[in-house]
Amino acid sequence: MDKVGLSCPVNDRQVNEIVIRLVAMQVIFAGATALYFQNWYIAVLLFLDFGFRAFGFSHLSPLKFIAQKTVTHFQLGYKATNEAPKKFAATIGFFVVGIFVLSLFLEYFLFASIIGGFLLLFASLESFFGICVGCMIYQQLTRFRWFNSF
Repeated sequence: MDKVGLSCPVNDRQVNEIVIRLVAMQVIFAGATALYFQNWYIAVLLFLDFGFRAFGFSHLSPLKFIAQKTVTHFQLGYKATNEAPKKFAATIGFFVVGIFVLSLFLEYFLFASIIGGFLLLFASLESFFGICVGCMIYQQLTRFRWFNSF
């Protein structure tokens, strides 16, 4: 059972929640930096990283690599969680960061601030409290059988 009380028997693959929470912390720092400096280059790097994690190339993700090395170095352990909802959340993040990049590139800074604010909010919930909003959406979609796996 996960934090919202629903089981997620979608696949048998597990990932380390500690690594995921450290990745979310890095997203906070990168997203806040891109937002503060209104720098779409940093946002593009974040966009690529989300893409790697969302579409099956997580071994290429620099943020995941750093998080895994941090977990290993500081012996932070392993806390298993289902992969599918986290991958779905990364896919949502990929599209949100894509909108963030585009709005920064087009210099729509107010809109970029709103989108960036949501990104920072959701990454903060994941990193500090272990609350994955994308995972909650995923569980509701699977509950109503809109799709079977991700």
